[in-house]
Amino acid sequence: MVKKIKKSHLLLVLVIIFLSLAWIVFELSLDDPKGEENMVKTVYYQAVRKIQAVPIISARPDIKLAVSYHHQEHRLSCEVASLLMALNYKGIKVTESELVKQLPISDPGPRRVNNIWGDPNLGFVGNIDGTMPDTGYGVYEKPIYDLASQYRMAKIITNTTLADLITELSNNNPIVVWGVSGLGRSISWKTPSGQTINAKMDEHARTLIGFIGQANNPQSIILLDPIYGEIRLKTADFLKNWEMLDKRAVVVY
Repeated sequence: MVKKIKKSHLLLVLVIIFLSLAWIVFELSLDDPKGEENMVKTVYYQAVRKIQAVPIISARPDIKLAVSYHHQEHRLSCEVASLLMALNYKGIKVTESELVKQLPISDPGPRRVNNIWGDPNLGFVGNIDGTMPDTGYGVYEKPIYDLASQYRMAKIITNTTLADLITELSNNNPIVVWGVSGLGRSISWKTPSGQTINAKMDEHARTLIGFIGQANNPQSIILLDPIYGEIRLKTADFLKNWEMLDKRAVVVY
C-alpha cells in the first residue's frame, strides 16, 4: 500500500525544484548591468525571502536589525545608498544627494584606451550615472569609511571572518559589504601610478543587517540590497560573493 505524501513534504519538494530552476536562470542572467533591476533576480530574491519564512524550511532570523530600506538614486550609487541605510539606522538624517556631494572622486572620466583609470581606494571612479565596464565603476571601503566617519564612528574591517561580522551584528551595528550583483568577471585596470585594481563587472555594495540560524553556524545571511531590497543568501553563497572583492567591509557604530 502506497503511503500518501504529506502536503508539507510535497511543498518542500516543489520548493526545491522551483529554487533549483530559478537559480539556473539566475546564473544565466548575464544582462544585468549594475544599477538596473533584473526581473529574474527580483522574483528569485522575493521567493527565497518568503520561503525562508516557512517554519518547515527555516527558523526565524536569529538577528535582524530594523534598518529602513533605501533604493539607490543613481545607476552606480550603491555604496553611498548602502552607507545611507546604515547611517539612518544609527539616527543620522542625511540624504543620498548630500553624501554623493561629499564623496571624493578619483577619476570622473571614462576608462582610457590603454586601460588606465582611477583608484576606487581613493575615490569614486567614473561617472556615477555611467555604465560598467568603461564609463563608470564605483568606490571601495576607505572613502566610504571616511564619509561615514563624518557622521558616526566607523571601522574598516580587514582580514575579516564571518564570525567578526556576526559579532558586529550582535552588537547592533549594520555593515556595508562589497560583492557583485552578477557573475563578477574581471575588468581590472591600472592606475596612473601603476597599481593594479582588482575590479569586477557588476561590483555592488549592500548593507548587512542580520542572519538566520545559530551565530556560530548561520544558515543564511540577510542584506538590504539598494536595488532589490531585502535579500537572503545562503551563507556559503554570501561568502563566495564577498570574497570576490577581497572581503571589504565598513561597520557603522
